[in-house]
Amino acid sequence: MLINESVTWSRTSCPPAAGSVARDGRRGKLSSSLKCDCELSIGLKEAPANASTMPRICCYEVSNSKGGTGLSGPVCPNPRWRSTSLTTSDPILLVGFSAVGDFVRCHSAIQIIAQKFPDRPIDVITSSVALPLAGLMPHVRKGWALDKRHLRLGIGERRRLVGELRKQNYRTAYLMTSTTKAALMTFMAGIPERIGYPQEWQFGLLNRLPADWLGHLWEFGPRKRRIFEEVCSIASLGEKPAADTQWPAPQLVVDPAELDDWRRRQKIDADRPALSLYTADVDNFRSWPVERFISIAKDYHDRGWAIWIVGGSRERAGAAQIRAAIPEAVDFTSTPSIAEAMCQIAASTMFLGVDGGISHAAAALNVPCALIYGMNRPYVHGPVNSHVRFLEPPLSTPSWITDTLGVSEDRVRETLARLSTEVRT
Repeated sequence: MLINESVTWSRTSCPPAAGSVARDGRRGKLSSSLKCDCELSIGLKEAPANASTMPRICCYEVSNSKGGTGLSGPVCPNPRWRSTSLTTSDPILLVGFSAVGDFVRCHSAIQIIAQKFPDRPIDVITSSVALPLAGLMPHVRKGWALDKRHLRLGIGERRRLVGELRKQNYRTAYLMTSTTKAALMTFMAGIPERIGYPQEWQFGLLNRLPADWLGHLWEFGPRKRRIFEEVCSIASLGEKPAADTQWPAPQLVVDPAELDDWRRRQKIDADRPALSLYTADVDNFRSWPVERFISIAKDYHDRGWAIWIVGGSRERAGAAQIRAAIPEAVDFTSTPSIAEAMCQIAASTMFLGVDGGISHAAAALNVPCALIYGMNRPYVHGPVNSHVRFLEPPLSTPSWITDTLGVSEDRVRETLARLSTEVRT
């Protein structure tokens, strides 16, 4: 039995420096100059016989082929972290959100922390679903997975994870999530500095609060700040950026060699442009009518574009309808791991989707995105990356036309045409 079946991988590259990743928009290809003097190979360990009672954390075994000290345990190391930084200073732990989109937004906080403490390695905690994304985040050394279970405290799982965290000698913890369970876990792990908002009155468990923590306590409903601003405020201890600066947008970086390998395995023509579609659950209020997706997809298919449908099990119903209308469309919704899904999106020329975690990942991958949202939702729930174009119902939309139904096909076509022009230039 394996605890996690999603990855078996090896890499030899560290993340490119800022600005060194370039996208060939016409072909949707990435190019970069990557150098690294270490090689990490990561493989799955067999789970013990009592795996059902073990904490649901990824169990990887890590070895350094250059003869360095190996690591072992329930971690997902990021091979982009240079091994020479492991002993420079005390490590930092960031407790992130479990949902994919929310965890992607945590990378803005990671960038702020990395800028403040460039010599301190940063590790993360998130769900096992989102954990592979940690391997695509610059500045992240490794990640721990802990799955949230509804109406269960998970005391045994958290106790075992606390024991592992104690061995890492973390000196600072940033808590993006404001739950008492997360604060208690970092307190029991003996982390001396625990930073976050005391939304559940965790005074004492949290011992360093952002400057604006008191006002944050009374932010409810429409006054509640968006997640992007909240995680950045925690990372900056409540300090606002200067008027002429902005907080960094999330970034995910797929190794170009890994992307080329994925193209070879899937027999993808790198010279053919591809439009990725993310429908979400077709019965969900966030989705857009699938017949409109089909109409757009037919237009681009007739122009010679490849049509890819990305997502997971919730998107399979929409994918089946699209493939029934366009048999040449490629259905990637049975992809076993989110890491491979990131290759699919990174190889795309453009991305058309709706509100969801996959859309946040596509934006962070620097793929030009046209995202369809319901009324007044993009500012609060949408990605902040500059190459994203939002479509929401106009203010003149009658109240009986709900959710995304007020977004017409013509507006989507116009937006995609503008994005396509920007990509070519």
